[in-house]
Amino acid sequence: MDDLQGGKRGKFFHETGGPSQCQCFIQCPRKSLPGEAFCKVHLHNCPRVSPLTGAEPEYEPNRWNLNKKFKNTHNCFAYAMNVFDKRQLTRCKRKKCDVPFHQPGEASGYRRFSDANPKTCPNLIARVIGDNPTIVISDFTSKCPNKTSKIAIIIDESDDYHFLRQDANKFWSHKPGARDVTNVDALGHRIWDPKLAYYNYTDRPKNELNYDIFCSYMCVPRDRPLYLKTTGGGRRPYYRTAVTRRRSR
Repeated sequence: MDDLQGGKRGKFFHETGGPSQCQCFIQCPRKSLPGEAFCKVHLHNCPRVSPLTGAEPEYEPNRWNLNKKFKNTHNCFAYAMNVFDKRQLTRCKRKKCDVPFHQPGEASGYRRFSDANPKTCPNLIARVIGDNPTIVISDFTSKCPNKTSKIAIIIDESDDYHFLRQDANKFWSHKPGARDVTNVDALGHRIWDPKLAYYNYTDRPKNELNYDIFCSYMCVPRDRPLYLKTTGGGRRPYYRTAVTRRRSR
């Protein structure tokens, strides 16, 4: 398994990449080319690969971005799980869709995030596996089991979490909240390894997020329904709701 180097925030979790870091190796001293994940040396020759299983979703941003109701009601968690929840659309009755997102841990009855229950790596990992116990922790260079594919979790410690997923093109993509699906990091570089990409958005208007801690890679089943639940989704807090998920090609 990959060596998880200790960062300033803890022994077991890795700091995400620096600005324009080449994502082939953390030891590479060269900067990635504009819009690319790699430096000139590794652009067409990076031996460090996250193997595909064939179950990875296609990168289809228009499928998410062009339908405003889908875009406004599905967050990074739903996107990483490749979930299209039609019930979210029925709740989106007004011109502005202000409905709760799916949250990790809601399906398995975890308490809501709070100052006393912050969005830390151990908390997020436990919630994801609690909702769907067949999800397993992995690393970048290991191949996931058949009919599963990788997602990744990063955090702005105690403030916000974020999920990414590996697509069929070997690169990674993500959906920031109700915003558009994208396949680039905060500086516009494609994402080859989410652990080494850059997610500091603090230079943008009304955005104070800097996802500087990488939590984990995980293998998610792509051949069965997944259990997700939105915040405040009814009086039965332990009710596990199966959502509609598009099958990968």
